[in-house]
Amino acid sequence: MEMEKNGDGEEEICTKVKICSDTRIDFVIHRRLLGHEGFAGTAAPSKIKLVYQDEEAFYHDYGKYFSMKYPQIEVEVIPEVQVLKNLGNMIRADEYEAEVKKLLEKADVDVYMLDSGMYEQFAADGKLYDIGEVIGQDGYNVEEFMPGLIDSIKSLGNGKPYGLTPQISVRALYYNTKLFKENQIDPPTHKMTWQEVLQLAARFSNVKQGNNPIHGMYYSYGDAGTVMFDIADSSGLKLFDPKGEKVLINSDSWKKAIRLATDAMRSEAVYFAPEEQIYPSENDFYNGQAAMTIGTTPITGFVRNNEVPVDWEVVTFPIEPGYESIGVSLYSLFAVSANSPNKRAAWEFVKFTSGTEMAHARSRTMSGAMPSRTGYLKEFKGKSMEAFYMLNVKQSDRLWGNIPEFEFYRLFNKTLEVELQAVIDNKKSVDEAAAALEIKGQEILSKLHEETKRRQ
Repeated sequence: MEMEKNGDGEEEICTKVKICSDTRIDFVIHRRLLGHEGFAGTAAPSKIKLVYQDEEAFYHDYGKYFSMKYPQIEVEVIPEVQVLKNLGNMIRADEYEAEVKKLLEKADVDVYMLDSGMYEQFAADGKLYDIGEVIGQDGYNVEEFMPGLIDSIKSLGNGKPYGLTPQISVRALYYNTKLFKENQIDPPTHKMTWQEVLQLAARFSNVKQGNNPIHGMYYSYGDAGTVMFDIADSSGLKLFDPKGEKVLINSDSWKKAIRLATDAMRSEAVYFAPEEQIYPSENDFYNGQAAMTIGTTPITGFVRNNEVPVDWEVVTFPIEPGYESIGVSLYSLFAVSANSPNKRAAWEFVKFTSGTEMAHARSRTMSGAMPSRTGYLKEFKGKSMEAFYMLNVKQSDRLWGNIPEFEFYRLFNKTLEVELQAVIDNKKSVDEAAAALEIKGQEILSKLHEETKRRQ
């Protein structure tokens, strides 16, 4: 343990910790001698409870760091894995979510870890504590977060900040630099539109490596509907009206998304992996047979496996003119329970997990998501990570609104697949397909509302 001076001339204790995961790194955590931030002093001995995957995962991800800075705060972990035991082998997404919600409500936790959907619901139900005031009291730095992220979190809580997130999942456009250079095609750049990207992908439709075709845009799963929804999301489109009572797909903006997606399929600009191709080693982008692909954090095979010869770069996710925002996936929003008797200790935990020390640790380990704070993950394996932080986070104007996405899509998907294929095959116009989709979508939406009323 060493004494050092920091940039402000204050003494710090530097404690070197060995982190054991897939790789071993040395991480230096600084503890200020002036006391912990916030609440005008050191947190008193206390105990907080939260639900997490299991105790081992919690201490690997957060617990060991937190206990070093706050040894006086004990954390009791209630394992979420017990939900799987309750559900058995066959699990539906909506059933799992319902069981997790029951566990959270029964556990009487001090700190919630929620995805964006459950966070929004808990905030509306008054189960979360408004941390806006203590953020100001502590002078807690929220300016470093990805542009628009705090506003997006506030939009989930009717304008109030009830929680923070240490990590985000952001999509971007990866490309194979060798394939573009060999075929004398200019590579993609930041903030290209979907139309520009798909036109670029179409230029590879006749390119081969030996007997193997090169795919312009590769998706590891999905169909034409996947591309359509990606385009719609980039355009800020909504599938339903604000009240969730009317399907809006028969509009000029949605028709543009349908047209771009079906044109791309017809020109073979986009290729989807077969359903049986489930292993990462079979991914055509990893294997150098695709020029571009959409991906999230660069931790998958084409980055970590040194034997894979793909030389890649990454640019921003495609945008639409005048709408340079991107949706981010929030799976770990930490929030203080409104009913917690240990709000101060719970806030210290929330504050720490989304603070600068954890951002630094996450940027070094790259364990599956990006740090929510900017400036900590500037590059990875020599590649710039600027693309992931360049666009503003859009507010909670989600494509699906408040309609249960899983259930609607399950019922709507077959019709969507048939109608889009009819357009691809030139058997229907975009106008005809959009009209048919709106009629069928409206039927499904009305049915879901009726079922919801019967359950109440």
